[in-house]
Amino acid sequence: MKNNKIFPLTIPKWGMTMKEGTISAWLLNEGDEVEVESEVLEIASDKITQSIESPIAGILRRIIGEEGEDYPVKELIGIIAAADVSEDEIETFIASYHRGSNDAADEDTVETEEAAAERTDHPVSTNKPLSKIRATIVKTVVSSWTIPQFPVTMAIDMGKAKALRVALKETDQAISMNDIITQACARAIEKYPMVNAQLGDKEYILNSHINIAIAVAVDEDLMMPVIHECEALSLLKVADRSRQLIAMVKDGSIGEAELIGGNFAISNLGMFGVEHFAALVPPGMSAILAVGGIQDEVVVKDGEMIPTSMMRVTLMSDHRVVDGMYAANFLVELKRLLEHPEDL
Repeated sequence: MKNNKIFPLTIPKWGMTMKEGTISAWLLNEGDEVEVESEVLEIASDKITQSIESPIAGILRRIIGEEGEDYPVKELIGIIAAADVSEDEIETFIASYHRGSNDAADEDTVETEEAAAERTDHPVSTNKPLSKIRATIVKTVVSSWTIPQFPVTMAIDMGKAKALRVALKETDQAISMNDIITQACARAIEKYPMVNAQLGDKEYILNSHINIAIAVAVDEDLMMPVIHECEALSLLKVADRSRQLIAMVKDGSIGEAELIGGNFAISNLGMFGVEHFAALVPPGMSAILAVGGIQDEVVVKDGEMIPTSMMRVTLMSDHRVVDGMYAANFLVELKRLLEHPEDL
């Protein structure tokens, strides 16, 4: 049944592979007036959240779908209608819509069975929509690729750092290895500030604060929240702020204030078993430290074979700001601090 004064709100289909969507939030209440292009609700699917706008003016007469619930594509979730449309007309429209949907479903089933009968063994391509985060990452990677950058790698004995973490844990002071690395980077930057600098038009900008961005994975995406003013924080304060930021990323409450202002970055893939890698320098920064996993190794010291816990880090630097010798000196200081964490 078609009625030009009634508009059905349904779950849209974004991409060929989308089967269902989740109602994140209703932005209007039942009975509210709706203008053309008014945002009525938010729908999420495959890590994409978008607002649904009304193509007509009227009143939100029915909210059928519930927040937080999943519904298949084309499912009726709400009704916008003109003020002079009666309740009986709306009920008739809803009943007619459901009957039409069932008929369409039967037709889809027949078409699917016919398509299956004609199916070959050739693989079929599918589309996967870009999330907003992934779209931003794409732009960032392209910008990063224009920076003339180079890697310098160094192996570090993390035995004492591991012991420090265990000792603090026994006193109910939980810190991660990444917290220790972040604190060590802050102290090394105090001695070698150019890795925390930026390139201006005709000068270097030496930042007054050490703001360290840490890479945090979100499903298949990545965010880099910033621990601000690390020069004024103790190791335990760094750990506490890091936990807060990671929790905000995971629950989706992270805001713009926590994602801007980074001058130096750390990307740690050690927990995935990666031994060493190189990361791209983020736009607006001069360096990023790529951290590999801690591996049990045997090294020769004074003619003796000694078991050690080795970690390899790679400093990727903007060559316009940091040269090879400076990068090496920074890593030497970082190595000293991590191998003698009592200085942190």
